[in-house]
Amino acid sequence: EARGPITPRAKRRRREHIGPRASPRVRMFCSSVSSPSAVSALASPRPGSRASRAAHRCRAVAMAGASSSASFVGMWRREGEKSFGSVEYLQAHGLTPEKAAARAVAPYQQEWRETGLEDGEFLVITDPGTGRGVRKLVYPLGEWEEPFEGNSELFGQDAGYVFRNTTWEDVGDVGYVHLTESVTPLGWETTQRRLEGDDTMIVERTYTPKLKDGSAGTKIASKEVFKRMAVFKPFETAS
Repeated sequence: EARGPITPRAKRRRREHIGPRASPRVRMFCSSVSSPSAVSALASPRPGSRASRAAHRCRAVAMAGASSSASFVGMWRREGEKSFGSVEYLQAHGLTPEKAAARAVAPYQQEWRETGLEDGEFLVITDPGTGRGVRKLVYPLGEWEEPFEGNSELFGQDAGYVFRNTTWEDVGDVGYVHLTESVTPLGWETTQRRLEGDDTMIVERTYTPKLKDGSAGTKIASKEVFKRMAVFKPFETAS
């Protein structure tokens, strides 16, 4: 059945149906001091707006220096045999055990590029090994929305939006991580990325499914290991 464009009113209804978005932890670094000042998330501009992303700019600059965010730039290949929890993670989204097992070890590559448009903003191009080609997604800092067309294994069958919040977070012994919190029609997710040395990226995900009564189900966690490809051909994408 053909679907028309999703109106702002429909977006609000869908957001209300999904439930509260993941609680953003917004902090800004606007100087070289080590203790950031707290900024209320409620005072942020419209989610996904350029003003909203600009509010994170000075913080991104300082964080980038501390976390070496530019080190994410390059091509990464998933080491399926070193990862764990991916099968359970995919099954929790509705994949069959057989399909989840195959997808968890399928060839999977990601290329990270700095957009050059906003500080701390990345273009991530992914070949998930499905044979459907690459997909690309811009990760700005702050709150943003990702539309999807439906028939999605991870987001549901109906077209809609994923509501996201991306930050750099200091998690103690681990150091700074690139954290994206997401609210989808199916539940709540977090994706945390960090480097171990210069050639290993650790991707830790959690997914809490939304039950039929609207409550949260059992949280599922997974950990994926990616290795940097020293020599690679950049993905070709349509402009």
